[in-house]
Parts: sequence; structure tokens; C-alpha cells
Amino acid sequence: MKQDLIERALRGDELAAQELHRTYHPAVFRLAYLLLRDSADADDSTQEAFIYAFTHLERYDPRRAAFGTWLKIIVTSRCRDLQRRKRVKWLSLQELMRRGQEPEDTTPEHQPSSVLESMGLQQTVWNALNQMPDKSRQALILRYYGDMSYPEMAEALRCTVNTAKSRVVYGHQALARLLEQQGISRISQDDGQVGDTP
Repeated sequence: MKQDLIERALRGDELAAQELHRTYHPAVFRLAYLLLRDSADADDSTQEAFIYAFTHLERYDPRRAAFGTWLKIIVTSRCRDLQRRKRVKWLSLQELMRRGQEPEDTTPEHQPSSVLESMGLQQTVWNALNQMPDKSRQALILRYYGDMSYPEMAEALRCTVNTAKSRVVYGHQALARLLEQQGISRISQDDGQVGDTP
């Protein structure tokens, strides 16, 4: 069924493309939101990922990955690109402040806190994830919330499989330490989720 939609979209069938977008958008946006922690940035990255996917649909190879996984790899790359651009902007803002010029505040007034709750994430785990180094945090999100294999993670993060594995192991250790400080003693790995266990 999905392959039929992909083939129809390749032939220029807009209804097939819309159905693919409707089917995969929630999971792709969710991953982007978890990686970026900002709904507007996640929306931009998700939109860029779908534009790229539909303009390069002939590059999709179903033997290498499921279509949803291919989209997750693309959106991860877009999120990383956005984070790099923001770092450059941050450095420019630092230079403005050094010169005594006050940068304009573009921070949104509120973040949709209900989004995380609707995703079923415990606030304590989310808070702990947000305290972790970016590489470890991204690795855990891709592995457990993006449902990616290590080879898929390696492709998305542009690293080796062993590096992807190391980031997950280090991430588990760092997350376990942070959660222990909040009274949660273990991280469940068996069910593919990062959370507390009885």
C-alpha cells in the first residue's frame, strides 16, 4: 500500500503525495520537536524534510530503509542544520552584546507544554534529557523515540555505527545519573522507552 502511494507520487499524483504527508507527518514532527525542543523550529524542519523528500523521491530505496525511517533520517539532518545555523546566530548575538548593542528578543511567549504530555513522556525524564549534552540526547531520542536502528542512527547523525552505539551507552549512563538525583532508580530499555521502572 505505502509502496503504491510512493510510486503514484513519483508519477506526479498529488493525492498520493498528500496521503504520504498525512500518514508520516505526525511521527516526523514529533521527532523534530524532541530534537529541537521548539515547536516553530520543529515545524520548519519538518516542512523542509518533506519538501526535500518529495523533490528527491526517486532517491528513496525501499531495500535500504522503510519510508518512515528515510523521512526520519532526513528530518534529523534538517534539525542538525538548523542547530548549526542557530549557533552561528548565537555567536553573532554574542558579538553584538560585546559591543554594547542589545539584540532584539525573538523568544516566543510560551511553549505548548501539553505537547510533551500528549506524547506520553514523563516530565522528569524530559527534564533530564534536556540537561544532557546534545550528542547523547539526540542519540537517545533517535534510538528510543525515533525507533531507529544503530545503522540508521549512524546515517542520520553522520557517524559510524560504533559511535552511535557509544553515544547511546554514554547517554544511558548520564541519564541514569540525572534520574537517580530525582528519585528514579532505573531506565527501562526492554520496551524501547526511556523511563522509570518499578
